[in-house]
Amino acid sequence: MKTSKVVFSLMSFTLVMGIVFLGSCSKERVESVEEEQLTDYQSMNDYYNTKKQDEQEFVIDTSGTQPIVGHEGTKIYPSKEVLMYANGDSVQWPYIVKLIELYPAKDMIYYQMPTMGGNIILTSHGELKITAFKDGQELVLRPNRTWHIEMPNSSPETGMSTYYGSDNGSIVDWVNTPTGTFGTNTYGYTTNMKQLGWISCAKDPSFGSNTVDYTFTSTSDNLTTLSKFIYFPDTKGLIQLYSNTANNLPYGKNIKIIFMGIDGSGQLFHYFNETDVSASTNNVDVTMTPISDADLTAVLDSL
Repeated sequence: MKTSKVVFSLMSFTLVMGIVFLGSCSKERVESVEEEQLTDYQSMNDYYNTKKQDEQEFVIDTSGTQPIVGHEGTKIYPSKEVLMYANGDSVQWPYIVKLIELYPAKDMIYYQMPTMGGNIILTSHGELKITAFKDGQELVLRPNRTWHIEMPNSSPETGMSTYYGSDNGSIVDWVNTPTGTFGTNTYGYTTNMKQLGWISCAKDPSFGSNTVDYTFTSTSDNLTTLSKFIYFPDTKGLIQLYSNTANNLPYGKNIKIIFMGIDGSGQLFHYFNETDVSASTNNVDVTMTPISDADLTAVLDSL
């Protein structure tokens, strides 16, 4: 009798453990299926490279007639006498000036150039990259010397400052302390560049301290590799999100949320939502939908 009880107990224990094991496996399979149902996306970088503004090159071989004028209307008044090599040597003709012009939000998105200065969402009326080269070597401006530039704008605002971009690897951060001002004229904006590189015509819109954090989730899409931006149409500010959370959004301000992705077959997807920042909608559910290249371009043009 004792032997039978032992056998029965072992059988019961084995049965219970089997059920637990099967239940565990079933749960893992369900979780695995749920994970597999999320649509994955690839990097948008290759797509952006086909869309973003070209870096223009100008060969300067004489003092010539100034200014240089970019495709988007930027005017540059270069001076050889102001340039030097990094070691201080003078520069002789010819040399090359390179220019990137980013004016509408669409072009800033293609270049992944948000208007952030530290934690401040700057108003920007244009971002430029102006550099100079001689025999492949990058040149700099002499101390306390400048290049004059003008940026087109039909309705320029007063109080715009010069923000220089600090290249932090994959992104450019607009140093949150401006080092000069932009004046206005009949053409738009005008300033004297104190250093070559990235420069933005921008200002702090002074949103205040009443802010809200937004969290983005999805039951259908893996948001990790999506390209995610928030645009402020009233102040022309642009945020790029590097996680699924947007921190310190100014309460009550109108925003346009645009997420973009591309799958392995090259199909584009997007999520677009125009709303006002609200404490009651700070958890946003995202569902990506297919979109054509032409229609996505139209969405970005409408920002």
